[in-house]
Amino acid sequence: MPQGQIGGDFSQGYSQTIDQEFGLNSNNPVQELGPTRGDFQPQTQSQESQFWPKTNEVHPPIPSDTRVRRALGMNPDNEVTQQDTSKFRLSLPPVAKLKQEWETHKTITIPNLYPDLQANEIRDYYFNQEDDWWDLILYPDHEFDYDKSAIENPGYYHMYRAKSGDPSIPEREAYVRNINDNGGFSYIYRRTGDLSVQLHPHLKLFQSPEFRKYISLITGYDNLEYAEGSTFISNYSAGHYNGPHTDGANGRIAFVFHLSKDWKPEMGGLFMRMDWDWKTVNKVITPPFNTLTMFDTTWQEQDGAPHLVSEVAQGINNKRISYTGWYL
Repeated sequence: MPQGQIGGDFSQGYSQTIDQEFGLNSNNPVQELGPTRGDFQPQTQSQESQFWPKTNEVHPPIPSDTRVRRALGMNPDNEVTQQDTSKFRLSLPPVAKLKQEWETHKTITIPNLYPDLQANEIRDYYFNQEDDWWDLILYPDHEFDYDKSAIENPGYYHMYRAKSGDPSIPEREAYVRNINDNGGFSYIYRRTGDLSVQLHPHLKLFQSPEFRKYISLITGYDNLEYAEGSTFISNYSAGHYNGPHTDGANGRIAFVFHLSKDWKPEMGGLFMRMDWDWKTVNKVITPPFNTLTMFDTTWQEQDGAPHLVSEVAQGINNKRISYTGWYL
């Protein structure tokens, strides 16, 4: 198959590397992509399954000496069962089509990235977490000396992290909203604090060498690197927003994997890309479920186009959830 017509069928599940599937003559050994065996085994203590589809089944306990990933209720030591869903197939669009789109717009969209079952498992896992499972982040922090930090610790990026019930939240929220109202950059929304225990196994796709090579073929960026600290799960609910900004300092390619269901424009939480005047909106995206959007953050050497997430409307009970990050 000519390279220009390469697709990402993954027709053999995760038993083949992209090199093997694309015929790129790799001598590397076969590497398994995605979650490992037995990732969907229960925790030591009996509990109701947290994954989709929901059942009333209560899993029996497993021995306490096994390597349980307790935050997700997963145990890599157990054998794969009939309920194991860690093996699945991807059918990705041909590289040639997406490459042309990237070269023209410096952005691509891949709908239906995961099979329905796995997409729903990821979405339901994060959607069903209680508020305190997340960090409420607010930027800027009016008690932090950013000028001093820029001199003494220039690589440090500070945001305030809070849990529900933090008595300082109302004051801090009023401060960041005032910054936004006066044209400064600010945000408030929930996000994960530690992906080493909060990353759903299916999302390991994004860090796999095979998937990164697929993105490299589309974008022309070689040796793309994934860093866990450069990714997070975001959760926007009523009143949350992310002001106008660019992403260039974070990496070469930004990605947003949308996990919101039944999201409508009137709910707010819209991704808006702007022209260089930081006022004219030239593209608006209503978060589409199970869809990956990627864009160039080095476009025209200006750290990528300015963009924002508009405020989620008051009274909305839905959650705008996405997996967000950058390839370095």
